[in-house]
Amino acid sequence: MSKHFYSIYGPSIKDFLSMKRSLGFKYQAGEYEMSKLDDMAFQREESSIGMTKEFADAVCHKQPNESEKSRNNRIQIVRQFAFFLNDTGYPSYVPNLPPFKTSFTPYIFTKEQVLRFFSVCDQIKSTNRNPKSGMFFIPVLFRLLYATGIRAGEAMSLYITDVDVENNHLKLRDSKNGKERMIPFSASMSLALREYLKYRSQRPVRTDVDHLFVDPAGRIPSTGLPYKWFRRILFKCGISHAGRGKGPRLHDLRHTFSVHSLVAMCEKGVDLYYSLPVLSTYLGHQSLTSTDKYVRLTAEMHPSLIKNVNNISTHFS
Repeated sequence: MSKHFYSIYGPSIKDFLSMKRSLGFKYQAGEYEMSKLDDMAFQREESSIGMTKEFADAVCHKQPNESEKSRNNRIQIVRQFAFFLNDTGYPSYVPNLPPFKTSFTPYIFTKEQVLRFFSVCDQIKSTNRNPKSGMFFIPVLFRLLYATGIRAGEAMSLYITDVDVENNHLKLRDSKNGKERMIPFSASMSLALREYLKYRSQRPVRTDVDHLFVDPAGRIPSTGLPYKWFRRILFKCGISHAGRGKGPRLHDLRHTFSVHSLVAMCEKGVDLYYSLPVLSTYLGHQSLTSTDKYVRLTAEMHPSLIKNVNNISTHFS
């Protein structure tokens, strides 16, 4: 635990964070919010443990230039801490969540757009002129994101030893929720990875760099490089970008994987009652709530599947 806490809530905050991490959460955002709560309690010279309504309202007060989504996420953490205090014998006021409804809708690529996207990827030619070029790894990286639904950050953190092309699976160690999990992939994805690894082995990669994805000079690429190439490929595909925050975003390859997977399972006759938990586990979600949005998106894009969706979800309003 990297932060220090100085208020009377300090010991409880440490116990709260330890509890969250014992459940598999990294909880970095939670630790940050707890440090701000601790600072406020210290400044106010709070003398007893147990959040009053006044103190909770002060902590949850809307900050300058804070979006409704950010405030909602912040109050969620404060609420969880309040519940924890109540459970550990310190009666506390639990703040209510303000009304909030996100208008964000992920961009789901059509199958035709996916084919066009990877057709452009295949036309990318590697070059030695720019030692920091992403041309070297971008085609296989984007295929991996769409084929497995893993996050871009998770893919860029992979080591060569995390990828098993003999048994067609990879190991995620540094996932968003802090849990290690195995991800299977198809034979065609295995072939693409084999070809990439063969070409990578011929490059002058630095001996101290074991990451799967490296630039032509054998170094770890910058974190922003995949998104830059993503935008270039979209342009060449004729897929318009709606502007900052509106997409398509690189993360939408994960959303597209999820919807396309549900469609494929439904077309094979698999009831969504059974397929949703499978997809949820595969994506590394902590609960079905995080995966349920894909059911609604699938139903909106494929109305014929609504009958199956209604078996487990009635929230289409």
